[in-house]
Amino acid sequence: KTPVLVGGTSMYLRWLVHGRPTAPRSDPAVAAAARDALQPYQEAADWEGGLALLRALDGPRAAQLSANDWYRLHRALVVAMQTRSQAAALPPPPDDSGLDALRASLDLRCFFLTAPRVPLCRRIDERCGAMLQAGLLREVSDLLLQRKLLPSHPAGRAIGYRQALEYLLRPCYAPRDADALSSFVHAFAAASRRYAQQQTKWFRSEPSFEWVDVDWSAPEVAAERVLASVRKPRLEHEDDLAAPRQAEMRAVKPDEGKAMKRYVERHDALEDAAVGEALLREADACCEALQAARADLLAADEALAERYPWHAADAGGEGGTGSAARAAQRMSGWSAARGADAGEPGGAS
Repeated sequence: KTPVLVGGTSMYLRWLVHGRPTAPRSDPAVAAAARDALQPYQEAADWEGGLALLRALDGPRAAQLSANDWYRLHRALVVAMQTRSQAAALPPPPDDSGLDALRASLDLRCFFLTAPRVPLCRRIDERCGAMLQAGLLREVSDLLLQRKLLPSHPAGRAIGYRQALEYLLRPCYAPRDADALSSFVHAFAAASRRYAQQQTKWFRSEPSFEWVDVDWSAPEVAAERVLASVRKPRLEHEDDLAAPRQAEMRAVKPDEGKAMKRYVERHDALEDAAVGEALLREADACCEALQAARADLLAADEALAERYPWHAADAGGEGGTGSAARAAQRMSGWSAARGADAGEPGGAS
């Protein structure tokens, strides 16, 4: 039998296909220094300024990051500061368990299912609405009351959970607040659409994944395309990966970008009176159930944030004060050390 793995985050799929990351575990002191350096830029929403800190140490890694992905920027900056080397030049970790040898013996066939952006985004909006109607707010409310989920938990950063937590724990709760509900629904759907676009950008740089068009009116066509590719000899499959058609599918499509500028969301939860009323009643019930515990929940989250400080910062929480100039000065020490010990970026590899 042929095992099939579906889904997973982009980073985990990369580990599965290409092996474990070469980056070491974070040194707490270095992680704190990187967080302090990035904080003023994030507070100012200055992505380019923050990215410049990494670019000075590891230009190739900086070029791989998606805009405003502060979490991965922080991790990449920690690795560059800690190793004083570019990520691509780090040696592979020891293969004591033999997993890398096992992976090398496997014939992995990888596929990325793709679709035109407008129909895809429409489908994402529908799925977000289905999750809300299926009880997402009730699920998050119950997890909060059980202390199994807080904003500073790693899971609290997940799309859907993150927006629901912000909505349920918002200050100045008032019943029948349709505007707050609308803002939550739009934020949830927008974050989901952005993530889909980030995935597309990610897989453009993954040459081992074959892109497959999907038409939801006939999904069996895509399934047959995948099965046909799996049945081919390995060398023939590799030829398909290098074919011009794959390059065409991976290319950025300006027309899609123009169409997305005219994209208008549609949500049953906001446009269908009956659906919207039912969701608003459930939302109010969840918020009211949390009001008595809200102060304790926020206190527990504040304590938890000390264990996951970058998660709290990434979620837009308040942090210490600082300045971009002071951060740049702090980073210059790491840059100087790296320049003395490892040479300039783009040197020996």
